[in-house]
Amino acid sequence: MANLLEKYDKNMVACSFSDETYHYYDIKKAPFKIEGLAWFSKEKEYFRLPKDCQQDVSEAVYWLASHPAGGQLHFQSNSKTIVIKVQLAASANMTHMTGVGQAGFDLYYKKRNEKNYHFFTSTNYPYGQVEYSIVLYRNDKKEWKDFLIHFPLYMGVKNVWLGLEKDALLKPARKRKKQGKVVVYGTSITQGGCATRPGMAYTNILSRQLDIEFINLGFSGSGLGEPIMAELMTEINNVSLFILDYDANGGCTGDLEKNMKNFILTLRKKYPIIPILILSKPPFTNYVFLKEEIELRKRLVEFQKNLVLEFKAKHDENIYFLDGNTLYGKDWEECSVDGIHPTDLGFYKMSKTLLPVIKKILK
Repeated sequence: MANLLEKYDKNMVACSFSDETYHYYDIKKAPFKIEGLAWFSKEKEYFRLPKDCQQDVSEAVYWLASHPAGGQLHFQSNSKTIVIKVQLAASANMTHMTGVGQAGFDLYYKKRNEKNYHFFTSTNYPYGQVEYSIVLYRNDKKEWKDFLIHFPLYMGVKNVWLGLEKDALLKPARKRKKQGKVVVYGTSITQGGCATRPGMAYTNILSRQLDIEFINLGFSGSGLGEPIMAELMTEINNVSLFILDYDANGGCTGDLEKNMKNFILTLRKKYPIIPILILSKPPFTNYVFLKEEIELRKRLVEFQKNLVLEFKAKHDENIYFLDGNTLYGKDWEECSVDGIHPTDLGFYKMSKTLLPVIKKILK
């Protein structure tokens, strides 16, 4: 059945694009720069873990690693139009997350004298498709800008090409304000469920605000703090901060209390003084009347807080705890799509709370 809303409102039309008058670039090649995928420079795959770890991690984690959450494409160009051509692993199919958030890209830009990025648009495509071409940027003027494109949060990506005008110029991205990486390990919330578009996942918001690369190792329903995950995280070089955000998965299974201490000790073997921030889960509205869940929440907050104090007592001054109950602030009940997973409002509030904390730690 035809979509009547698209018939009556042109702004609701899925904007596909088929014009072949542009020069298309393989974004895996210079001068494009891909960040947020820790093993990309070595393997050239849109994959969040090393491809050879399949026998070491769970089936779920390996599959979720094919979703390039946190992946970012950076470049400079003076093209008046930018087109993106995409081949996905499958079509969008989530019920409580938009197709753009699950399987789309969005574009940000800034002028050369500007500090902050501005959102432009996202890939509003027909969600039954696994291949699409979309105009991501238009400008009447040919002027240089820094561009940032975020990768999908919950869908594998096979190939991506970027189309620029044939007479447009292209340059590598400028260096970030802060060098290093913030590595975040966690859950579906970390991965970006359920942002309406990729740029609204809290790790992507913070990456833009702090102008530093974030590595998103959130694995939906599978952030259990397995020893192998800590070992894989030690393979990442030039880390400025680790954030452990897996309470929402590991807490209810008992894994958090069982393995968080050893998880931290594994990180400390390679990074003895790099800051570690322990982040407990945000409040869930559908648990407020469940006594057992309330007691578990209190116990896990105390456990994580006391674990940080234990490390500090052993002269580890670079470990911190933030109570996730504070992440949303006022009107916290309005911040999720299903009582658990944040909307854009929830992610915005999370980033607003985390920003000063991370700034202080990174000083």
